[in-house]
Amino acid sequence: MKIIRLIPMILFLLVQCLTANEKNITLLDLTELLSSQNNINVYIDEEIKAKEVSLFVPEHIRNEDFLHLYRQSVKKLGYDVTSFNNTYYLTKTPPNELYPYFFDLKTNSFEAVSKYLAFKKIEFQYIDTTNVIIFFCKQQDYPVLYKDISKIDSQKKQVTLKFTIIEINEDDLKEQGFEFSTTYKTADDSYRNVLNTFILPFQSTKPVFMRSTFYSALKLFNEFQFFKISQNPYVLAQDGKDFIFSAVNNIPYQTSTTITEATNTSEQTTIEYKDVGLKIIGKTLIYDDYINLDLDLIIEDILSTSNNIPTTYKRQLKSNSNLKYGEVLILSGINQTKINKTEFSIPFISNIPYLGELFKYKSDSEVKSNISIAIEVIK
Repeated sequence: MKIIRLIPMILFLLVQCLTANEKNITLLDLTELLSSQNNINVYIDEEIKAKEVSLFVPEHIRNEDFLHLYRQSVKKLGYDVTSFNNTYYLTKTPPNELYPYFFDLKTNSFEAVSKYLAFKKIEFQYIDTTNVIIFFCKQQDYPVLYKDISKIDSQKKQVTLKFTIIEINEDDLKEQGFEFSTTYKTADDSYRNVLNTFILPFQSTKPVFMRSTFYSALKLFNEFQFFKISQNPYVLAQDGKDFIFSAVNNIPYQTSTTITEATNTSEQTTIEYKDVGLKIIGKTLIYDDYINLDLDLIIEDILSTSNNIPTTYKRQLKSNSNLKYGEVLILSGINQTKINKTEFSIPFISNIPYLGELFKYKSDSEVKSNISIAIEVIK
């Protein structure tokens, strides 16, 4: 739909000078004239062509008479003028006793509403400037359509997902983890069950814990410096919508392209970038007492770098769980390898053959760790 903005009164005065003379005028110009004289906004369908109408423009014409003249003129061309919230709309005359109905969308739901109307084979038009949708239907079909559109246009449910990303060094795991797990006991072994889920995920039969149990165990393990919390993000998830969280490094790597022109061959080198790290992609279905959480975890590490080209190792974990409010889901058993490379040299001196090697420093380190992700849903 296209909005016809208010134009100066000059056009109207020129038309009035043509008293009692027939004037050929396009539908667009006629709409502009109506908009100017009545000080109203008129929306016109983009599909409507610049058709011509012939009419007499009297020297003096009242606003309501001009609007009546406009309605009669466009009606002969197969169009209707309807109004909604003091705004006028020029649309095609619907066939087979179909009537236009207006729905003022309260949310950003046009895409979902349009899919519904298309499925029902209902003709519709959308005015993005006012977020109003016009649909055409029979009178007896309107109550059901209105009820369904209102339901689609309602505010979506949403929850907050709290992610606790826990990193356990493998060396610390060997030195402390198993010993701590076997020596520390509680009355119901609840804390030890949480710990075993971190270090022995394949033997854990219950990866879901109550919130109070999980955070009490987390506090205890943190006091013994058993692990560290690397990140603690919050994600706002909407019902039925995808969400994404990523903690990645943007790694440069070198690419080469061979270019052949006639008998000459050359190689062009460029630098591209790749995201390496942790990515969490998910979707939530929200119910009154619980949510259905569909997760896709991707973790990628750099194994080595040769000739400025990194070699990566990628793992993917998919999980679908029902999680009640007040519960914490623990996903563990995700191994990660971090490679740290450091190069340092003193300018000029390091370039001297043989002697320069004494002024260069290189260091490679590799740290292996176990990643666990705890997910809590907050209503």
